[in-house]
Amino acid sequence: MSIGLSSGGTHGFYLSMMGIIGPKVRGARAKLLGKDRLRAVIFAESLDDALGVLRDTIYRSAVEKISKETSPEEVTKEFKTVVIQNLVSLAASCPMQARNLLVAYLMKFEIENIKVVAKCLHEGKERRDIERLVNTYIAEILGRRHVLTYILGARDLEDLGTKLRELFHPAAEVFEHIVRLVKSRPQLATCIIDTMLDRVYISRLYTVTTSILMHDNSATEAVNAIADFYNISLLLRARLWNLPLDVVQNFYVPYGNVGKNFTRLYSEPIVRVLEELSTNPMISALQTMVKVTELEQVVPKLSLAQYKAAYTVASSIISRYSAASPGAALMIAHVQDLEAELVTAVIRCFMEGVSKSLIRSHFGLVL
Repeated sequence: MSIGLSSGGTHGFYLSMMGIIGPKVRGARAKLLGKDRLRAVIFAESLDDALGVLRDTIYRSAVEKISKETSPEEVTKEFKTVVIQNLVSLAASCPMQARNLLVAYLMKFEIENIKVVAKCLHEGKERRDIERLVNTYIAEILGRRHVLTYILGARDLEDLGTKLRELFHPAAEVFEHIVRLVKSRPQLATCIIDTMLDRVYISRLYTVTTSILMHDNSATEAVNAIADFYNISLLLRARLWNLPLDVVQNFYVPYGNVGKNFTRLYSEPIVRVLEELSTNPMISALQTMVKVTELEQVVPKLSLAQYKAAYTVASSIISRYSAASPGAALMIAHVQDLEAELVTAVIRCFMEGVSKSLIRSHFGLVL
């Protein structure tokens, strides 16, 4: 059964066939911080003040686990656990189409565990330190504790790649390319691992949207938007790092508006690329933040622009298809995930002694 515009319209169709999603998505949307509370966190006078703002939000459980002894990496883990818990709760109450999308999105958090292990191995950390930083909750939820246990036994990046292949893990192929790239650009290892492994969960989302059981216009629009965000980030970072096209081709996702033209765009002058993509919400957000022709200024703002763009796309999908659409459920989940990353970054800056003026000038751009 085809679900979407071709199946009988937008709001009316979704409300009649999937109305149960609407209240859940609206509830998830209502839990987002919004500009006022986000502003209060960014413009807080101290770490305690910032945590105080978050104590009355969905992040309360994470805030209560933060102490002076908590490492910045553990802060990230606690905030991510809140997102996973909310996403699991949303998925459990949704009809099959939306639930399949949200379950596929959960792969993102297993990928983040692989990122943690990979970065720690590159930095030479001991297994006991890595175990403290990985998110065991997502492994339990997905019933994939065996995956986490196995990769925690890796000795180095190459051994981690071997273990992923032995598990037939969807990240195995792209991870092999990452290891080769890290060897040639070790100074960029953390950025490479953080950026390029996201290809795996986005590919999983695309597979779900193109399956026989799930042909839905709202879902396709949401996944294409996420793919575009990733491809834009990859393109701009790779251009800044002067990576050759034959290397970057191993990492982009070949769908979405950007993916379909990625090879051509990568070879164009950056000014022309940004002009062609100017209507994309992520580029539009960047244009309000920095002079977009200067990559050294653009790349540090990509995560902020992605948050703003995802919020815009989520609102658009809800307006076009209603909150009862699978695409709306996915994009609200994605916004909450990006919001948690944003808030975590602010909290970590306070913990690491970054000045209030720098925190406000950087993160204030999302407001």
